Amino acid sequence: MLRASIPIGETMLKKYGKALAAVIGAALTVAYGALSGDQHIDPDEAVQIAIATATAVSVYLVPLAPQYRWAKTAIAIVLSVLQVLTTVLLGGLDSNEWIALLLAALTAAGVGVAPAVSSNGVASGRGGAGTAATGPSSTTTGAAAS
Repeated sequence: MLRASIPIGETMLKKYGKALAAVIGAALTVAYGALSGDQHIDPDEAVQIAIATATAVSVYLVPLAPQYRWAKTAIAIVLSVLQVLTTVLLGGLDSNEWIALLLAALTAAGVGVAPAVSSNGVASGRGGAGTAATGPSSTTTGAAAS
């Protein structure tokens, strides 16, 4: 008997979409810092990489709460603004920094639109992930059927 199942990649995206968006943003920031210009990581690029890494880790660790479904996005936006301020204050703006700032903005935007479901069953409500019930008798895990 054939059973319809959700592909593993789709399940991972629905559950960890926001964290994956932040990790991709951090990876692109590392790659850009290492490969652009003089092809070594300068101190200002090291700070950009540290902030991008902090963004990825924070977005993964912050749970979605029913009253704060925007928390992961807020973390990404705050750290992206910190990225902009740090870049402007440390080294000024040249073409390399504009691209790094674009990566920070795209990371925050990606986190904002990506779906996510925390282990407490609360879903971001984006990308078809559904929203989990929040009552005391709730046993939903956020993988609600469409």
